Amino acid sequence: MAQITRRKFLIASGWVAGGVTALVALRHRAVAVAPTIIFPDGESGATWVQIRPDGVCQMFFPRIDMGQNANTGLAQIVAEELNLSIEDIQGVQPNTSQVPPLAVTAGSMSLTAFSRPMAIAAATLREQLRGLAAVHLGAPLSSILDSVGGFRTAEGQSLSYAALVNETSLVIEFDDTKSAPALYTFDSNRIKQQVGHSKTPLGTRGLVTGEPVYAADVPVAGVLFGRAIQPPVRTARMASIDTTGVAAVAGLVALVQTDDFVGVVCKTPSAVDAAMAEIEVTWDLEQPINQAEIDRLVDVDAEMAVGDLEQVLLDQSHRKTVDWAIDLRFDVQVQTHAAQEPRAAIAYFKDAGEGGHQLQIWTGTQDPWAIKRFAAMDTSLSEEDIIVYPMRLGGGFGGREHYEVERDAVRLARTVQRPVKVQWTRQDEFTASRNRPASAHRLRINCDEAGNLSDWWHGYVTGHVILARDRLPGWLLPVARLGEDMGVVKGALSPYEAPHQRVEFKDVDLPIDLGVWRSLNAAPAIFAIESAMDELAIQQGLEPVDFKLAQMGDQHPRLQHCLARVRALSLNATLPEGSGYGRGFACGIYDNRCFVAISADVQVDTATQAIRVHRLCCVQDVGMPINPGQLRAQIESNLTWSLGMALFERLEVGDNRIKSTNFDNYRIPRMADMPSVDIEIVDQPSIPPAGA
Repeated sequence: MAQITRRKFLIASGWVAGGVTALVALRHRAVAVAPTIIFPDGESGATWVQIRPDGVCQMFFPRIDMGQNANTGLAQIVAEELNLSIEDIQGVQPNTSQVPPLAVTAGSMSLTAFSRPMAIAAATLREQLRGLAAVHLGAPLSSILDSVGGFRTAEGQSLSYAALVNETSLVIEFDDTKSAPALYTFDSNRIKQQVGHSKTPLGTRGLVTGEPVYAADVPVAGVLFGRAIQPPVRTARMASIDTTGVAAVAGLVALVQTDDFVGVVCKTPSAVDAAMAEIEVTWDLEQPINQAEIDRLVDVDAEMAVGDLEQVLLDQSHRKTVDWAIDLRFDVQVQTHAAQEPRAAIAYFKDAGEGGHQLQIWTGTQDPWAIKRFAAMDTSLSEEDIIVYPMRLGGGFGGREHYEVERDAVRLARTVQRPVKVQWTRQDEFTASRNRPASAHRLRINCDEAGNLSDWWHGYVTGHVILARDRLPGWLLPVARLGEDMGVVKGALSPYEAPHQRVEFKDVDLPIDLGVWRSLNAAPAIFAIESAMDELAIQQGLEPVDFKLAQMGDQHPRLQHCLARVRALSLNATLPEGSGYGRGFACGIYDNRCFVAISADVQVDTATQAIRVHRLCCVQDVGMPINPGQLRAQIESNLTWSLGMALFERLEVGDNRIKSTNFDNYRIPRMADMPSVDIEIVDQPSIPPAGA
């Protein structure tokens, strides 16, 4: 992979003549066929903070924004280290020619992976500037004190950053063999001015004033419009195709057909609709696409009746022959991303002179460098001849890591040698989504005479997640599947203690496309675990929250605190009298970084069995809350999504296709479904931040 030199970086960032730049290094090279996994560390420069010659602090955003606004928190860290306000930070979303590759935005890893490296970059810059200030003032380094936007001395002398930055370009690299400078962000004794305070997310003004922040908004001169047929599943192959009516469509520029790809380029979006309506395709499928086949493949009872499941996560003095107090099965349906923004991309083969071309791609993607690599393989261009401009996403969370709408735009643009915009329809989004797999969980648990957990047996069957078909090439997939699919195992180990435990699973290929989903398998697994614990507590005549708290032992004090606090928070309101009302509690851990507990006040209509949630309380511990207001917003969105996952969302599959094509047959939460929400954030100033 081509490396970006310091000089190339400075030119790409918009200046070379002067200013000061801090670089922090990265580790891991990207595998061409896999998501980018490069995180900050110490080999080649990548996370930059600059004081430009005009005195402006500029930072390159290392994360892609899909509503989580992680870059705002990182900007607060930079501001804290440099004694600036976040309003003084000018953020830039870099394209792939401006910085070396950065890790795919996924896994709630933004603050976990980038908070400390970004703090180091800014603090290194601050201390180097302090040294310049000492030289400029002819004063001992120890006498140079912090002030807002610069430095001062006890005698009243002061220098702003702008006054220190001259016409000599200075690039600072953090040497990870030496001690890091003092990091203000992680000093629990410091009274912080930026970190730990609610700040308006960067870019909010552009969202509400209609600036071109999404890929479909980008103005490109001479752009044409295109779209391609989406197969019912990525393993499908075209058996026959009829395009006889396409040529008569007014405004048609080109019909593009190669192997299993067919698409059109037109002068207007309406002409695209008309041309696509004239294309008839029949498909050959490797296996039937229907719900009955999915149900058969994830039938955990049938699998466990045969014997042990393929993968064992935990086997601790397991006893199979036990008179189980609880023996329950929980089934979780297929669900899809259903992002509010149907994805779009613009591709342009720009003449680079001497018969060469430079491919430019504007797209909303979680992994711009993967798009660049795949485009290079698709077009036989060098990666150095491709620039990807990542735009804001209108939702993603695992669903926009892949070369898909970008592929359509690239192939169509290559044919007509004009810029082409491809905007997927809502039906395309449902048809081509990489869905969360169905799963079936069998939980058998028991208590001893003292009322403590004695035996725990959790077996489950689900579709692949990280190792889903078409996320890796065919030659690599069988080898990768010899190990555990980290998406499938997420959340499967419970926080409860029992002397006899077994957790096992089997992951299978389903006839629909699968992929990464927010929280991976954690949401289905924790749903099953918490439901089974409630049932056991009720059977034993115990209060469920007290029972859960007791069964955690001393291994999870942060989770215990959340669960105890959410119970106290829930008592601020009383349940209405009468039948049909209840209050439930659940808790869970994500990656041993995020701890959460929730209560739900629920009403069940005894006549119709309709469920309505009236109130949700949530207590969450993510360590140090960098931006409590934004964290609260993320928790609110998570709670809203959880309503859909629990009550409404079910992907309809049948007739060898995805039958859900829009929100009329894929129900998501609506305003009328929203309960009141009470949120408490646990402040842990001495614990590094994690994602919500």
